[in-house]
Amino acid sequence: MKVYVLTADTYNEAWGSEISLFGVFSTKEKAEKQASEMNLDCPDISIVNIDENGISTYLGGYVE
Repeated sequence: MKVYVLTADTYNEAWGSEISLFGVFSTKEKAEKQASEMNLDCPDISIVNIDENGISTYLGGYVE
């Protein structure tokens, strides 16, 4: 079963990144609707399989 994970970078300064999780949804449409309602600048919707080993999904961040 696939789920749609909604994340976005919420850092408001010039340098850096803070990735926040806003929800896990059963359809892409629901995730997109939530992102739209929240007026997220750069939302990211990742597709992840439930109960599956070896998942390595990069959510984002910043390293200097």
